[in-house]
Amino acid sequence: MRRARLLIDTGALRHNLGVARAAAGRRSIFAAVKADGYGHGLLTAARAFSKAQTDGLAVATPGEGIALREAGLSERILVLQGALTAEELEAAAERSLELVFHDMAQLDLLERHAASLPPERLRAWIKVDTGMHREGLAPEQVPSVRERLSASPAVGGTIGLMTHFARADEPDGSATEQQIQTFAAVAGDWSGETSMCNSAALLGTSAAGGDWVRPGIMLYGGNPFIFGEAAHHPLQAAMTLKTVLVAVRQVQRGASVGYGGRFVAPETMPVGLASVGYGDGYPRHAPDGTPILVNGQRSQVIGRVSMDLVTVDLRGIHAQVGDEVECWGSGLPIDQVAQAAGTISYELMCQVSGQLRAEATILD
Repeated sequence: MRRARLLIDTGALRHNLGVARAAAGRRSIFAAVKADGYGHGLLTAARAFSKAQTDGLAVATPGEGIALREAGLSERILVLQGALTAEELEAAAERSLELVFHDMAQLDLLERHAASLPPERLRAWIKVDTGMHREGLAPEQVPSVRERLSASPAVGGTIGLMTHFARADEPDGSATEQQIQTFAAVAGDWSGETSMCNSAALLGTSAAGGDWVRPGIMLYGGNPFIFGEAAHHPLQAAMTLKTVLVAVRQVQRGASVGYGGRFVAPETMPVGLASVGYGDGYPRHAPDGTPILVNGQRSQVIGRVSMDLVTVDLRGIHAQVGDEVECWGSGLPIDQVAQAAGTISYELMCQVSGQLRAEATILD
């Protein structure tokens, strides 16, 4: 039994999907559950969103989609990275997964193996690069790719068109507006479904339309913007990381704390030792001053984070061994911890250790 423990609130997941639903209006929702449900557990997240009647689920790879199908999920499943091998193509077709084509090599792969695939079982989406320059086909490639996909005996239904925004999380929306215009020029009178919005665009870019939205971080209670707070939208934390104090001691003025002696006590002071560390997924690079809660009271990390221990400033806090420590969650927004540690909430969620996730307490 680990002292650090993870709590996943599926009620918060469903609430956040409701926020996304209200923002989406008439648009349908692919709820993103890639990266093991953003660290919340692939099936835990997918089942929560299914219970809240999401229209579909979005994953990164065919393997994630297969796991959802084998677990009995029947929603539409969008595979954002598409297929890279004949085996992935076959598995996707057998399970009616929807593949994104973002590179010409994927189209060539499909054409080489289409005859051996079940007819018209694949639904296909084309991803167009409108300005992010990470993945996606050039706008001028889209018409010919659409023709070739439509001609494939393995592809059924109409072809979808999507893109991804690079800077929708920023206050200045000019780059996103340019991407919207580029997408509109490519889409023209597109007869299939279209999709543009991630979480930030869904909440902050009213001009972005499309038939489907693909929210991710907002569903888990993280702020999708580089400004403001998640609670303003209003989103609820779905993940809480807690532990306990395993020691309380007095450190003399001038004494250093932890590896490398990074923190030097400015006065004789009480210091707590919390049973959590980078082995559990707490960020090793968290600096002095990173917020943490002890018995619900705001405190701060002092000294370098160890593999399974964090030292905490207990000045002004009455605490003893066994008392509760919250690293982030319902009492302390994960975005505040991420900002202090120079990262983003996505990373903190995803890097929680597999053992903690396997033993997570599911709240409903």
